Amino acid sequence: MGVQRFRAVEEMPPPWRPADDPDNLRMVAAMLSLYRLLAGPPPRGVRRFRNIDEADPHAQPPKNGAELVSS
Repeated sequence: MGVQRFRAVEEMPPPWRPADDPDNLRMVAAMLSLYRLLAGPPPRGVRRFRNIDEADPHAQPPKNGAELVSS
């Protein structure tokens, strides 16, 4: 997706959903539950390493390609 630049706020297109729409919260909750389903549970605990070489193999992204966010 390209970056769009506007010289004034008036040039910007309207938002795709109105800010006062009561379904906004339901949509966010649905997207969050889908994200949690796709991303899986976050890793538990703390991993400690003696040096950077020991930590490198554990710095791989999750298998499904999603970034995990701790809840």
